[in-house]
Amino acid sequence: MKKYHILLSLIIVLCLGCADKSIKPSADSQSATDAFAIINTIKKAYEEKDKASLQNHMNTLLAENTIKGLLFEKAGLTITPRMVTINDTSIKVNIMWNGSWWLTKDNKLENRGVADLVFHKETLKLTYIDGDNPFIVPSEKNRSNSFPVLQN
Repeated sequence: MKKYHILLSLIIVLCLGCADKSIKPSADSQSATDAFAIINTIKKAYEEKDKASLQNHMNTLLAENTIKGLLFEKAGLTITPRMVTINDTSIKVNIMWNGSWWLTKDNKLENRGVADLVFHKETLKLTYIDGDNPFIVPSEKNRSNSFPVLQN
């Protein structure tokens, strides 16, 4: 009976000793988490037409083109990250997205797509978008209003 108590005590001590609660995420895991946070920040800035935030989180040319396309009254985007690829200089996040844009109160456009959002690894700025750009208002062939819309 004493042997079982000693064995049970030893197992409990080993289990408690191995349960380290201060597990730190890897550098790649932290980079991916940071990229997801930046995607959400850019999405929110786009929907709210926050030009300063777009400029802070995108490279200059991409930010300028995105800001030129803020020709909607309201927009709503849903972005779902699918896969992350990290190399020496960049972080590429593959996403699926759905979007709705209201050009006027009664004129709603919808679109969806798949894209790779590529971030500079050191600065975490969005450098380019490969695929269907979620930050461009889709065109409507027979639109009756007169504002210009950026097209892919």
